[in-house]
Amino acid sequence: MSTKTSLSRRGFVALNAAGAAMVALPSAATASTSMAETVTSATQVGPFNWLTSGAAELEVHIGRRFRFQDENGHSTAMRLIAVEPVNSGPNRPTDLPRAEGVIAVFDGQDAASLAEAGDRMYRVGALGLRTASVMAGPTPRRDGSNMIEIVLN
Repeated sequence: MSTKTSLSRRGFVALNAAGAAMVALPSAATASTSMAETVTSATQVGPFNWLTSGAAELEVHIGRRFRFQDENGHSTAMRLIAVEPVNSGPNRPTDLPRAEGVIAVFDGQDAASLAEAGDRMYRVGALGLRTASVMAGPTPRRDGSNMIEIVLN
């Protein structure tokens, strides 16, 4: 007997709240680069940690390109276009690593191919930021196209 199991981004977050933003070890290139020394298009890279940072720390990166890499090594560049804080109020578990949840929305030329792949794990990072394994998936627009959303809890 076989059972088909399906897991959405939000379901993944609900089941693995503390691990939704599993922080990976930095690569040799990013480990040797100081954030204070990294400058991208005349804007200093702000402090950001995939595991603990909230919306305010991620908002400074709106407009930056992030690299999404799937388990097969295929990479896609996506631009961060919006950040939304998720205030859970008193119902938020106190043992979560960040004070608020964060929804990060990305768009780019390859958004359709990522949307077609559905909800899945990607290694996501940007120049000067560590990479992390996160669940990402499509969010529909009114025009029928999709953006890519990451929920950090």
